[in-house]
Amino acid sequence: MKPLRPFPFPLNVGTDICQISRVYGILKSPRATRFVNRIFSPEEQAGKDPRLRCLERHRPLRSAFPNDEPKHFEVDGGKPLTSEEIAHRDPERWAAAAFVAGRFAAKEAAIKAHSHRRLTFHDVVIERRGRSEERLGSGPPVARIKGEEAEEEDVSAMISISHDGDYATAVCMAYDPSVMDSGRGCEMS
Repeated sequence: MKPLRPFPFPLNVGTDICQISRVYGILKSPRATRFVNRIFSPEEQAGKDPRLRCLERHRPLRSAFPNDEPKHFEVDGGKPLTSEEIAHRDPERWAAAAFVAGRFAAKEAAIKAHSHRRLTFHDVVIERRGRSEERLGSGPPVARIKGEEAEEEDVSAMISISHDGDYATAVCMAYDPSVMDSGRGCEMS
């Protein structure tokens, strides 16, 4: 077998997928506040995204599940509901779950793309980059990677979030300076 040539560019890619109904179950449980606080940084929580307002209005339901583990579906007459049926019955909380699942997947993807760092969910802030030419002034999401103590600024990474049915998925492409430091990457000018 021939020797393997390293990828020549200082880029890393991360991806993740998250089941919306699973997040929906968590948001209906007593663990909702703890989960949201674990995922969203103080900056993101201060932004008060309208999709999260329903979590403030609706108190989590008392868990009927053993070990406080949420189910991925509700039961209607013994038959599991589809994600479409759940979304139809509780659209506000379903929208919040879809939003949280997308952000969760985006943060996981960013953490994977920054394998040269030891990032936590609070080190990654998913925000909208405003563009005047975009509809409603909202551009595509971007991951703000908080700089380490010695760094003067935060770093951005490209993010794409997509939703389909019961799943949210995200991809992150990020710069990896360790590739250049090791001499494996091409010189970028």
